[in-house]
Amino acid sequence: MTRNPNVPSEEKFRAVERSLVEIISDFGYLKGRSSKTSTVMAYVYIRGEATQQLLRELAGYSLGTVSAALQDLEQLGFVSKRASPNSRGYVYSLAGTFSQVMSRSMTGFQDYLSETRGFLKEVETKLHEKSLSEKSGYKSLKRFLDEMNVLIPAYQHILQKYQAAPSSRKKEDTTNGDP
Repeated sequence: MTRNPNVPSEEKFRAVERSLVEIISDFGYLKGRSSKTSTVMAYVYIRGEATQQLLRELAGYSLGTVSAALQDLEQLGFVSKRASPNSRGYVYSLAGTFSQVMSRSMTGFQDYLSETRGFLKEVETKLHEKSLSEKSGYKSLKRFLDEMNVLIPAYQHILQKYQAAPSSRKKEDTTNGDP
């Protein structure tokens, strides 16, 4: 991809694209993916499809790094590949619609939140021992656990609403006579 630095609109577009990639990448990173895998996924989300070479240029990573990220994303079921008609390589695209891929991604995050919640409950149970309540840092740890016991259910509720949204929109579309 050749960029013309004299074209301000192209540079503005690239800046907007990079901002969106950062947002999507940060979300993926929070879910436990590497920042590089999250960045590659973000570009595939935004572009719809891309070759390894294009992803290398966009992300600024080596082909090996891009290849490893794409293999991870394929194993997770987020991207699929097909032979490129223009080269010996592959074209990578979302494995399904954007909503389907995001829904699968959210399910993994819900599992992570459930596991974290279970772990925090175990820690909280251990903290009920009288000898621990006298220790330095106990109040800080207890406050952290109390905050997480509010945040995690809130995140889970939001994710459930998100996952329900595509199917409820589908019902609305069919009741309005839309296909």
